[in-house]
Amino acid sequence: MHSILAYLLAAGAGVLIAHFISRAPDLRFMRLSQLIFIPATFVVGLYLLPGRHDSSGAGGLAGFVFFVGVVGFLALLLAPNIAYLCGTGLSNFLDPQDWTSTEEKIALQPIRRLIDKDQFHPALTELDELLQKHKPTYEALLLKAKLLNHLGGWDEAVATLLSLIELSQNIEQQLVVMEFLALLEAHHPDLPKPLVGGARRIQIRHELVLFQLTGDASPPHKAIPPGTYKVAATLHRDRRWLKLAGEDWGNAEMCWDAVLATERPAAAPRKKNLFWPIARMHQAVSAALKGKRKLRRHVQAEGQKLFQEAKEFIRREDWHNALPLLQKAAACDPDRYEVAYRWVQAVRHTASDAATAQIVNQVLEQSLWTENEKHMLQQLKLPLAK
Repeated sequence: MHSILAYLLAAGAGVLIAHFISRAPDLRFMRLSQLIFIPATFVVGLYLLPGRHDSSGAGGLAGFVFFVGVVGFLALLLAPNIAYLCGTGLSNFLDPQDWTSTEEKIALQPIRRLIDKDQFHPALTELDELLQKHKPTYEALLLKAKLLNHLGGWDEAVATLLSLIELSQNIEQQLVVMEFLALLEAHHPDLPKPLVGGARRIQIRHELVLFQLTGDASPPHKAIPPGTYKVAATLHRDRRWLKLAGEDWGNAEMCWDAVLATERPAAAPRKKNLFWPIARMHQAVSAALKGKRKLRRHVQAEGQKLFQEAKEFIRREDWHNALPLLQKAAACDPDRYEVAYRWVQAVRHTASDAATAQIVNQVLEQSLWTENEKHMLQQLKLPLAK
């Protein structure tokens, strides 16, 4: 017989293996059943192993046969996870994606030293080289736009500023971009193009600042979240603008185009391979243990419906009514970044900084976010500007 400590260690090892082998979002639906079956299988396997004082014979042979059966059952339990992880590992080996360099923070201090010495062309050249090796940041692209403006590259400066709209993390940063674009209007004339009559619907993928066309509103600007809007073309300061249909809020057409959402191809249906029945078994057991009969896609559809309802309140900046809907939507689909980001944003507008930091930490742990997504979530811990 084995000691109680040995059984506890075997069960603990099973829990750790089940936890780490189901970390990927695509395997998360099997986690609960594996957290139960894998430790139990480890304990049973240890029980069937002969102890130090056990005698050999028919009982030992029968125990060995049962042990082989337990190992086979464990292999079936882990087969979908192993197949997924091996496939992902092979794909990464054949096409390695090394993001280390791009995720590093761009060191702008050497660039600023060159600018202080009036070496603008070398500064721009060195900054372009850094941007080719690192992920663009708001500060780096804003500095590039200033250098291009100083050197007379106005068209490229405008293009750089338009790319900055999507990198803006708050209204203040986006307002800086809009003011810079207004200063470059004299060097970047609007191309002649007839206005399209009537209203149309467009979808934007990032928050956008709109301005009051008549100039008599207080405040003179507001931000609209990502979503679908009905807009109409108009002329403002001799430039093409798009404004919300029936309202006097709008922005330059090129700013709308900078955050215009593109249609993504429909996801291919998941292939049913050899391990599909085992994965379905894990899903059914997890649903039974949780007391839920809804499939994952049904829960995600419910989360999408709640998120759409929350968008209406967000559009009116009614964060108090949007908060419970976003919380439920995040529970339905914890791996969807847009929902998680809006949930934290609602907490930020309605609760204290400490509560916001707590929710940010909770969201960071609920899924495997990219480094950029983690950075955006961490930024929400900063207090709102008064």
